[in-house]
Amino acid sequence: MEIRVGVFVCDCGTNIGGVVDVSDVVEYAKTLSDVVFADEGRWICSVDYLNKIKEYVKEHDLNRVVVACCTPRTHEPTFKSTVKEAGLNPYLLEFVSIREQSSWVHKSDPKKATEKAKDLVRMGVAKARLLEPAEETRVSVGKDCVVIGGGISGMTSALALADSGFDVKLIEKNNEIGGILCQADKIAPFEAQASEIVADRKKQIEERNNIEVYTGSEIQDVKGYVGNYKVMIEKEGEKNEHDVSTIIVATGMRELEPEGQFQYKKSPNVVTQLQLENMLKSQDLKDLKEVAIINCVNSRNDMRGCCNVGCLISIKNAKALKEKNENAKIYLFYRDLNIRGPEVPYFKEIIEKYDIKLVRISEDKMPEVFEDDGRLALKTHDILLGRELTFNPDLIVLTTAFQGDATVEKLKGLLKVSANDDGFFQEAHIKLRPLDFASDGIYLGGCARSPKSARESIEEAMGAAMRAAIPMKRGYVEAEGIVADIDYEKCNECGLCAKNCAFGAIELMDKRPEVIKAICKGCGTCAAECPKDAIDIIHFTEEQILAQVEAALEEEPQDKILAFCCHWCALGAVDMAGVGRSEYPFNIRIIRVMCVGRVDKSFIMKAYELGAGGILVAGCEFPTCHYITGNYKCKDRIEKLKKKLEKDGKDTDKLWIVWLSAADGPKFVKTVKDMVDNLNL
Repeated sequence: MEIRVGVFVCDCGTNIGGVVDVSDVVEYAKTLSDVVFADEGRWICSVDYLNKIKEYVKEHDLNRVVVACCTPRTHEPTFKSTVKEAGLNPYLLEFVSIREQSSWVHKSDPKKATEKAKDLVRMGVAKARLLEPAEETRVSVGKDCVVIGGGISGMTSALALADSGFDVKLIEKNNEIGGILCQADKIAPFEAQASEIVADRKKQIEERNNIEVYTGSEIQDVKGYVGNYKVMIEKEGEKNEHDVSTIIVATGMRELEPEGQFQYKKSPNVVTQLQLENMLKSQDLKDLKEVAIINCVNSRNDMRGCCNVGCLISIKNAKALKEKNENAKIYLFYRDLNIRGPEVPYFKEIIEKYDIKLVRISEDKMPEVFEDDGRLALKTHDILLGRELTFNPDLIVLTTAFQGDATVEKLKGLLKVSANDDGFFQEAHIKLRPLDFASDGIYLGGCARSPKSARESIEEAMGAAMRAAIPMKRGYVEAEGIVADIDYEKCNECGLCAKNCAFGAIELMDKRPEVIKAICKGCGTCAAECPKDAIDIIHFTEEQILAQVEAALEEEPQDKILAFCCHWCALGAVDMAGVGRSEYPFNIRIIRVMCVGRVDKSFIMKAYELGAGGILVAGCEFPTCHYITGNYKCKDRIEKLKKKLEKDGKDTDKLWIVWLSAADGPKFVKTVKDMVDNLNL
């Protein structure tokens, strides 16, 4: 079949057209092999021009489309829908970002910006020639959900789903539901009794005949994919497998107990906030004359940031102590106060009405707690008074950090999802998919994700329930067409692909690997790790990417940096540099991959062969990865490749690797500048 490529280049008002000579880029595109039509549009994402694209596809019998405009991270779905409506398979579209990667970051040199835009279009056309149709897999989804965790988030999600007509299995490892609220006294800033909230939720759950509660139970195994999960639940040694369609993770959080700090566990009069909550419920505490509350214990340090809820808890409990004994002196030792929204008037009222003494402490020196003549003593430097202070409190309360539930390490393996070093699960994308995991059909909310107040946990739990309800209400999901494809003539059935797939999307059937397309995310790690090059990724094949490498380095390769950027964080950082109009050297050319796990050694060797001045691999910063282990696999692969390159006499200084968050525009810019300076480009 004759390849007929259409190229559509956007002015984006003056965003692109004010810097790049778009007409010149269009004329250049017309000279490229297999391009039969090229056009300039002022706003090609507008409804009017999208209709024009559909007309041009039919009029010129186009079977490949390249759009050169903004970032694919925001607009690619729009153009996919357009070419589909024009009668083309949506995977016959290639997206080129000449706004974020050219006009916005090279605005002071329109000539070079135009030159780069031409290169990017040439790279897009080179890939487009080789594009093949792909099919999205439709998977049926039923109306049943497992909610893991019976705290306030889990109970709220279960009730929301039940009230929407779905069947719910609520799994709690403890012998009663309620989670951390079972240990709490009151909920700030509303002064509601935690026990009453738990009792109310329990009563509502008991009244729903479509919620099954499994207490004293744990998840032992999870298999399958959205719409077809098989969850093994163990209760009192008995295991039962349940078929469910979606999963919500609401495993909550726990206090990170101090170790060897502030006389904790050495003195019975040094307690954490949760331990104090239990004391407030069970003791009168009228003998207390002086109480010291120390905030930011094991938080806001090199290990972790603000615990988010500690300041509110400390103020609430300071008030509770004063209500127990109005004559007690309460001292609150703080670095900064994280109080916001409706909490502000609550905080001010307590400080003034109950005469809570605030002592601001240094960020680099916490109070010193020791025993003095059989009594607790606390010494600190008040940075507002500018002098040392000494106290002899009857009770010291530590506002310590939180960490995820003890079951997280096991669950993340069963669910094939990510968690950070503190045991909090990591969402698919903090802005775009904050309540989803990368694996379809699994959602999270509340303190399973990060420390939160009860109100925030309830809100997120409702959100997670709504996310889970969407595919169950619709009755199906459509999986992306970007999936692994195995060439069985090359395959030697070694099984590495199945071992390396973080999603369990490759199963061995009598040693023969089979791709479960409904689960496959197209990250490409299996393809890059395959020793026989028997696996390719539809829409990101080796041939397509190598064609982009050749197109990028067609002219003056010695002056160019070729960058392989993951679609999520690295490309997000590139986009942020563009949004910030942060200028950097124009000689970098970016090839998008869904994950750096896809970056095969052949890509890098080809760049060396063609004489690239520099090669950059940019992926998600550790420990996160939108494909769970893709960045880890890439890191190991690059380290091994560097040793081979060095052995072969290649200049390994050319090969750089950087890990970025989606907000790391400045870090990306600095990396490019450093490469240019260090490599004398």
